[in-house]
This record gives sequence, structure tokens and C-alpha cells, in this order.
Amino acid sequence: MMGGLRRLLNGTARVYRRGAGKMAYYLLTTPRRLADDPGTDEFLKEATQGTFDHNGQVLHCFHWPGDGPSVLLLHGWESSTARWFAMYEPLKKAGFDIYAIDAPAHGRSEGKKFNVFMYCEVLNTYFNHLGFAPDYWVGHSGGGMAAIYYACKEEYTFAPKQIVSMAVPGELENFIDKFCEIVGANDRVKYGIEHQFHRQLDHRFSDIDFTEFVKKVEVPGLIVHDEEDDVAPIAGARRMHANWRGSTLATTVGSGHSLTGDLVPAIVVEYLLKSKH
Repeated sequence: MMGGLRRLLNGTARVYRRGAGKMAYYLLTTPRRLADDPGTDEFLKEATQGTFDHNGQVLHCFHWPGDGPSVLLLHGWESSTARWFAMYEPLKKAGFDIYAIDAPAHGRSEGKKFNVFMYCEVLNTYFNHLGFAPDYWVGHSGGGMAAIYYACKEEYTFAPKQIVSMAVPGELENFIDKFCEIVGANDRVKYGIEHQFHRQLDHRFSDIDFTEFVKKVEVPGLIVHDEEDDVAPIAGARRMHANWRGSTLATTVGSGHSLTGDLVPAIVVEYLLKSKH
């Protein structure tokens, strides 16, 4: 399948790179809706589940009540709230009041399109729906990108007390490069993607730089990143840490971009427990 996609994109780019970029942009903004793993989504049944409306689109949300501070869990690209199965039990045992949403075009939420700017708009609608913003925001990859971008923009008025950034790329271009590597797309295709990105969202890749955005984040945070992350290079996390006042950097080895295993939930929950005192 990838070989066919590579030939299609690169072949189109030879004669019409903007056309190839349009096709690739479609793939990048139209996530595959992956089914939840029955072995990991049992905890979802324990939640109080509901919906809220964003511009006519129905979004799914979850709440596990607790007596402690509130935590919002934000999943990333082609994921869903089910990805938090390993984080749920430690947070629950620690007494946190847990919230989560399925992003547009993910999990149980409606939609076919997705990008970080849309995620931020949905977050703002969700906070208005709740009437408040949870104390701590924990975001993996695209979810962490949305949390940071939201927190640094003056037009958004809700704010957390802390942010936990998990496997967030220093620059959006990291994602684009990885996509091009996976599908075997050449530089002409990448140029076409950026042209379409600018046409649709009025931004260049270079505009979306989280190592710069964190300079405007006024709350402290924890950056969790794997040394061997092949999607978001560790160098970006180190630059984010250097530029984010009040941040802490925790690195792992072998957890990958998904940050799997028991170590990461332990690191995050320990940080949140210290933060609430």
C-alpha cells in the first residue's frame, strides 16, 4: 500500500506538485478512526460520559469523579481517550478528578477533519461547557501541542495550573518529515503540502514552533520525552525545556513516541501530586 501511495504522490509531484500536496494534506488532516482495544478500554465504562456541541459537531467527553484536583487528558493524532488506560488507575488511586475528550474525528466524536487549531477551538468550547478549566492538562503529542498552543494564545481565556507535555514535537515540521519518510514522499511533495497548509490555515510550517510557543506559557510544566522518539526528536524537547520558564524535563529510554509502559504514568502522577501541595 505504501509503495502505491509513494508512486502516486511522487509521480503526481513531477507534473503538479501542488496537486500532490493537496492529496498528502488530505491524508495528514483526515485521521484514520482506529477501533478501541477491548483489552484497554474497560476503564471507559466507569466514566460518566456525555457530549457537547462545537459548531454543529457532536464531541464525546468523559468524567471520572474524584475528591482531588482536576486533570484533563488530551490524546494525540489517530488515538482516543482509550490511550489513557495506563494513566487512569494511578490517577484514580491518587484521588484526582479526571476529565477527557475525544478530539474531532477521533474515538466517539463526530467529524472527519482534524488539526491542532481545531483542537484548541474545541477545548475552548469544552471549557465553556464545563464552566471551568481543569487544574492540570496532560497532553500526548497532538494533545500536548493543543494544550501548549491554547495556553500561549491571548484569545483563549481559560488556563491550567500546570501542563504535562508528553512527546510533543519541537516543531510541526518534525511530523511532516516523518510522514514523508513513512510514505516515501520526496521534497516536491513536501513543498506541495506546505503550500496547501498555508492556503488552508494561513500558516507556514516554520510558524508552528513549540520551542518558541512555550516562551509565552505562563504556567509551569513537565516535559516527558523518550530519548529514542523517532517522530519528535528529543532535541526539540530539550529546547522546549530551555525556553519554558518553570519547566521540568523527564526523559525515558525505550518508551518510544507513544511513551508506553508503567514508568511514564508514575512520573506524571508523582509530578502532579507534588504540584498540588
